Amino acid sequence: MNIFISAGDPSGDIHAANLAAALKRASPGTTVTALGGQKLREVCDEFLADIVGLGGFGFWQPVRLFFKLRALLKNTVLKNWERAKPDRVVVVDYYGFNIFVAAEAFKRGIPVYYYISPQVWATRPGRIRKIARYVRKMIVILPFEEKLYRDAGLDAEFVGHPLLDLVPVPETTGVSVTGKMTIGLFPGSRPNVFKRHIGLLIETANLIGKSLDAEFKIFCVPALAPLCKGLPYPVVVEENYEERKKISLAITTSGTVSLENALLCIPMVVYYKLSSFNYFIARMLVNIPYVTMVNILLGRMLVPELLQDEATPENIAGKVKDIFAREGSLEAFRKELAGLRAHLGRPGVSARAAEIILGNRT
Repeated sequence: MNIFISAGDPSGDIHAANLAAALKRASPGTTVTALGGQKLREVCDEFLADIVGLGGFGFWQPVRLFFKLRALLKNTVLKNWERAKPDRVVVVDYYGFNIFVAAEAFKRGIPVYYYISPQVWATRPGRIRKIARYVRKMIVILPFEEKLYRDAGLDAEFVGHPLLDLVPVPETTGVSVTGKMTIGLFPGSRPNVFKRHIGLLIETANLIGKSLDAEFKIFCVPALAPLCKGLPYPVVVEENYEERKKISLAITTSGTVSLENALLCIPMVVYYKLSSFNYFIARMLVNIPYVTMVNILLGRMLVPELLQDEATPENIAGKVKDIFAREGSLEAFRKELAGLRAHLGRPGVSARAAEIILGNRT
């Protein structure tokens, strides 16, 4: 069987690569052709283009890249399909491009599977109708998404969150070898987000350090390591969670990193600053009360959120100091987070998704 996979953002690239590996394990004769990033490049049989490196996040960037991505679809993807004739097309998140991939596959009678839903429940729910037009099955990773799509008449199955296969169950958290509390600083995984946030985090750490006996570490994804030179705090560059799982508390962006921290039972304060344009659009489109997945899943504010103008060094430092000041607060926070795994399914997510795509399950 020949399977085509398209993933356009860094976390999608990771999960798509794990899916590709699971497809090959489940069906050794399967070949995978892909658009994506470095992780997919390493596991697929034919890699067509790096679209993760193009960016394309927020509200303006996809518009800027529209003609480049349209040319890629026409001149690279469709020509590959003429030659390779895929049996399945799998699109992973990244709605702005992948909906066009799905439409072209549908025209050609190729079954389309959508693995990892775009966050239609947070913004632009009208997209569900278009997805339902082209997609045979949604393979979703959040429990409430299954009903959302089934209510719209689209077959959907919750397989669990793929982070369950990646993030270890924590054994210990909290105190470094120096005996001090360690606060992890997470500026983001994309260059523009990192640059927007790193100064804010350093100012916040300086402020906290005046009243708390804590040490600070900046956590940086490997691709952004060159941006970390000359920073005033130690930098941790890792692809696993060995150093991260030792920290006492995280000051982190929202998104995948906050859910990873939650699965490691790391108490946290979430902050985020968008560009003025993206924030203006987001205010009009976002229709949920929280931005942090922990709070969305729990339906209440467990993790403090400081967004846009509220995300100041003084405000973030205040939230951190409040958590440390309340006796038993850190331990209670960890216990609340420990229950989150039960909301997200069970391990073996990529294998279950692969079985669905291969037709070994309905």
